[in-house]
Amino acid sequence: MTANVHDGETMTALQVACDTAVSGCVFKLRTEENDKQRLLEITREHVAEQHGKDFTLEEIEEQHVETVDVSTDGHEH
Repeated sequence: MTANVHDGETMTALQVACDTAVSGCVFKLRTEENDKQRLLEITREHVAEQHGKDFTLEEIEEQHVETVDVSTDGHEH
């Protein structure tokens, strides 16, 4: 988090999560928008290692990454 973010502000983040109803997996990853490449790479590794499926970074981005609003006070919006 940057030092110039004040309590109570809302920022946009990227999030990806396994479908726990289908896979029983608890993988969930959220990061700042400017860290998208790392989010995609970590997700691809997780899916390959834990679920034996290979996805391209583009497939993960198009099908599984969502944009979420996150309050700096720790509560989702």
